[in-house]
Order: sequence, then C-alpha cells, then structure tokens
Amino acid sequence: MSLMSKKMVNGAVALGCILFAAPVMAHEALNEYVLDPMMVTAARYEKRDVDIPAATEIYDQEKIEKLGANNVMEVVKNIPGFTLTASPTGNTYIGFRGISKDNVAILINGIPLNQDGNYDLESISSDIIDRIEVVKGGATVLYGSNASAGVINIITNKKAAKNKVLIGFGDKNKFKGAVNVATDKLQLSYSRQQSKDRGFVYKNSGASNYYTGDKLEKDSLNLQYAISDNLSLQYMYSKKVSDCSQLVDGAYKPGFHSDIKYNFGQLRYVNDDLQATVFFRNRDWKFNTSTHQKGHNYGADLQDKFQLGKTELTVGANYENENTKNNTNVEAAKRDSAAVFFMTETEVSDKTKIFLGAREAYVEKSGSKFCPQFQVMHSLGTDDNIYLNVNRSMRAPHVNEQWGTATQLMNPDLKAENGWNYEFGWKKKLAADELFKVNVYHMDINDRIYSQRNYNGGKSMFLNANKYRNTGVEVSYEKAASEKFSYNVGVSYGNPEQKLAKGDWQRVDFKLGLHAGVGYSLGKTNANIYANYMAERINGVKPMLDLTLNVKQQITKNDALRFAVYNLLNRDDIRTGSSSGTGAMLEERNWMLSYEHSF
Repeated sequence: MSLMSKKMVNGAVALGCILFAAPVMAHEALNEYVLDPMMVTAARYEKRDVDIPAATEIYDQEKIEKLGANNVMEVVKNIPGFTLTASPTGNTYIGFRGISKDNVAILINGIPLNQDGNYDLESISSDIIDRIEVVKGGATVLYGSNASAGVINIITNKKAAKNKVLIGFGDKNKFKGAVNVATDKLQLSYSRQQSKDRGFVYKNSGASNYYTGDKLEKDSLNLQYAISDNLSLQYMYSKKVSDCSQLVDGAYKPGFHSDIKYNFGQLRYVNDDLQATVFFRNRDWKFNTSTHQKGHNYGADLQDKFQLGKTELTVGANYENENTKNNTNVEAAKRDSAAVFFMTETEVSDKTKIFLGAREAYVEKSGSKFCPQFQVMHSLGTDDNIYLNVNRSMRAPHVNEQWGTATQLMNPDLKAENGWNYEFGWKKKLAADELFKVNVYHMDINDRIYSQRNYNGGKSMFLNANKYRNTGVEVSYEKAASEKFSYNVGVSYGNPEQKLAKGDWQRVDFKLGLHAGVGYSLGKTNANIYANYMAERINGVKPMLDLTLNVKQQITKNDALRFAVYNLLNRDDIRTGSSSGTGAMLEERNWMLSYEHSF
C-alpha cells in the first residue's frame, strides 16, 4: 500500500473516532430495545421467534442499520454458521452448516428468487428491506426444493418507509446514491453502487495468481403498490456489471466481464389467512463474448389456514415452470414442478405443542419426493422453550445442472438429493432486551449434488456424491445492556463431510465460525463494530477475520452522516468457506462516507 493510501486510511479511521467521540448537540431518549420480534417465514404465518421450533435469526431495520450494510449479502454474512462460495466476477452463493449455493431457499416476500441456480444478493440494496428472516435446517415441507439447509426470506414491504435521498463516496472510487419515495400506497426505491480498482478479489491456483477487481457497478430498483386493501403488486429489477483481470507473476492477462440482469415480479392477494400469489422472474447473463444465458420462470403459490378444535391446519400448493437457454443449446431446456403441503400445530397440553407436516413434491425429470416433518415444542416457563425438529429434505437439480452450459457438460441422469435433518434446541428470552439460543443438529444427505472440473478441456460437470453428513452446535446471545450499550455473539461448530461412491469421508468446509458485534450510542452518535471469524479450515487454509466499523452521526432530525470502514485490519484472507487455498478474498480495507436526508 502506498504512503498516500496509508494516510487516507488513517485519516478515515481518525474521522470515525472523532465522530464516535463527538459531543452531542442534544440528548434524546432512545426507545426501549425489545428482542424476540415476530416472524412469518418459519410457519408461513406470524409467530414470535421464541415460539418457533427451529433455529432462526431476524435482522430488522435497526440491526441492518447498525451493520452499515449496503446490500443483502452484507447482512446475511453475519449469520452464525454462514458459508460462502463465490466467483472472480463477484457472483456469490450462500449456505449454512457446510452446504453452500443451492441448499438455501432465497425468497423475496416468500417467493423464490433463484433462477437457473443463481441469484445476486449483492445487487439488492438494503434501502428497500424491512427485515430479513432466516430459518436454518431443513425447511422443505413449507418451501420445497433448495430449502434442505434453510431459508432466507427478504421482506421488502417496508413499514413506515421514509422519503429520503442518500449520497456517499469512498476510496477504491466507491460511490453510492439512493432515493426512496413513499406514499400510503406506493413505494419506489432506486440505488446505485459502484467501485473501481478494488485490488485482489480472488486467489487462483499458483503461488502468485490472482484476479483483480477492475470495476463493479450495481443497480437496484424496487416498486411496491397497494392496489387495494387485499391486493398488492411488486416489481424488482437489479443489474450487476463486473470486470476483472488476471495477474500471474506480476503480468496482467485478460480476465472476465460479467453482465447480469434480474427481473422479478409478483401479484399478491391476502384476505385474512388466505394468501394467493402469482409471480415471474427472469435472468439474463452475458459472460465475456462467448456465453449468453437467459432463463425465465413463472408460477403460483396458494395457502390458507383453518382452526380445527385445538389444531391449526395450514395447507398450500404451488406450481412453477422453468425455461432456460444459452448459446450452446439447440433448444431451450424446460421443466414443470408442483407440490402440495400441509402443517398442523396442536396444543396437547398447557406446555406442549406438536407440529406435523408433509410435502409431496413433483419435479419433472427428477421424480417425486415425499418429505414429512415432526416438531415438538415444550415450555419450561415464560418465554423459555425447548424443541425437537425432525424432517426430510430434498433438492432437485437445476435445469442447467442437468442440461449444461457453455462451460459445463450436461448430465441428464443427475438425481435429486434427499436426506434427514435432526435438531434439538433451546430458546430463552431472559428479559425484554436479552435473548439466548442454542441448538444441536445432525444432517444426513444422500446423492449430494456437487461439481467436478477437468472434463474435456477444463469443463465441469455436476455429479451425485454418495453421502453428506454434518453434526454441530450453534449458540447465539444478544443483549441490549442499556440505552447506550448493546452486544451480540454467535458461535457455530460442525464437522461437514462428504463421501464419494468410492473413497473415505472427507471434510468439505470449515469447522469453527464466530460472529460478534458491539454497539454504543451517545446522544445522536451511534457506533458499531462487527467481527466475522472462520477457523479450522480444510487443507491448512489460515483463519479468516473480517472487521467492519460503522458510525452514524444524527445532525438534525432529518439529516445524518454515516462513516464505515470494511476489512478494518486489511487482511488478505480467503472468505469462501470451502477452500484449498483458492477462492474469493476479502477486499482490501476500504471506507465510505455518506450523507442521508429524509423529507
């Protein structure tokens, strides 16, 4: 790093410290911070977090603001047990409990975002988010394929949305601009993020072989309109353009150019417990000049709830059509899928509830799977519950995994994954501002889908492994100690292993993960620092430690300054979970200063 760069970074950090210690113009009492909010994802209807028999996390507007997150990916990377895969062009895929990319259902207001096995959470601005709800562990019964390791539901119908504008600048030629306009019925948001010359972003095989981040541009548009009290419309558009070069032994070589566009829309009808949604989504990906892949999906989702004595019965059905084509296919690959499901909740005593559910799923060219689920929740006292969760999960191969792309060979015989999840947990709300969670889990999956390279000139092919298993524990604790001070910590430890048809069990991801945060407020100044740590990795890869500092100074009621520093320690760690010393890296230390005005 040059002397000038060091001075800029030191000056930026100093500015953050000045803001943190700045004398306040007036002390305003803070609202009481109450943990255990309501969530809808785990049961498809609102329930308190502490009453849900599954491992859950909720990131509301307050938490998202404290993180200083610019997009959804910067929020979810703080989930205990989080794992990541990524490409040099910045396409990132997430997972839990050692399984990444395709075993976590990514939803927008309950509707899948996944298109051809891809999604782009970095292009979804945090400005449009009301909250992000996370369920870890098998959730196939309620959400189908791709939910064998969990669900991330991005809720965008922001309550009491403000009219605001935001503009920010930082090093690495960083810029962010955003505007949000809201009325009683309409919310329209647009965000633009860009950066250049980001340094090393990906470590390739070889002693000195890297990809450099030359340019990154992200646009996000979200429109939501309440047509009536029961009917609402949402349209979301995102675009990400990225360029990178390859640096081998000090010499630059041509890299990659990626241009990805997403369109997503849904029309939703809600009348008491009846919910019906029709949706579409499409993805258009141009990679260099040789690959152009386009896909679109459309479908419908229906659910209702009934009270049958002491039993609540939730029933639902969905249908989806997939269609994808790239410049190497003669014809487009098509597929239909459908499912019916139910879930019951029965109060068998004053302290015990039993949940029974099942899904019958049919996926063309992959067959049908029956996936049952059994849960028990027992109360140990007020806001103090233990639970048992046993369920069968499945993950159908994506169309392009079976029929190939420009860089991947076809495998029409690829089978669907299926397996069992076992989880025992304890949730205790110690006080209004204090929440503790712990769970122990075991996963056992057959026909695990994985990618293997070096076919026909370096092409890849998706194959079925024989077995996958992981046994682990996750613990989280958060505390708002006072109006000024709060903290949280999450720890995960597991042993993810995979076994091929011939061979021994081999570990495929890291064992130890740690996520922690500390926040301090003084009058109109709020500062937070967050740490993500990953250790006991495969093949001797060194631990990853990523620190983020975020400081906000409220100048007036409607005006605020925010200062953030990313990768505070300027480490060059590999940030992907499963790694042999190659993969996406933490970006070099960088900062951003932004101004926000509400009106």
